[in-house]
Amino acid sequence: MDIIHSNLVPSPKGHYSQAIVSNGLIFVSGLLPDMAPTGVEDSFERQVRSVFERAQQILDAGHSSMAQVVQCTAYISDVALWPQFNEIYASIFGSHKPARAVVPVAALHYGFQVEVQIVAEVNAK
Repeated sequence: MDIIHSNLVPSPKGHYSQAIVSNGLIFVSGLLPDMAPTGVEDSFERQVRSVFERAQQILDAGHSSMAQVVQCTAYISDVALWPQFNEIYASIFGSHKPARAVVPVAALHYGFQVEVQIVAEVNAK
């Protein structure tokens, strides 16, 4: 088992790792978007794109990629955001269709509207 850390993504504030590689898979912990650069309320689209950019940075550090994602769990703050999430998600993954769950929740940390957790295959070293 290897602990993965990308210096491009803030360190976790809790007792967990950004990701763990085990048995040929990388397990990426729940990721939130980065804060809005303007300091004002952020668009849902920017949050979704940001969270997947962070995921890619961690996957890179673990010798993987978005094309190797096998499962994604997304938490969204309102079920009404599902169609928009689905559209952005499809634009990010293209023809690749990992197994996925989208879970509406009452609230996410810091008032964000999206959080994702990912499992992906790792390239052989």
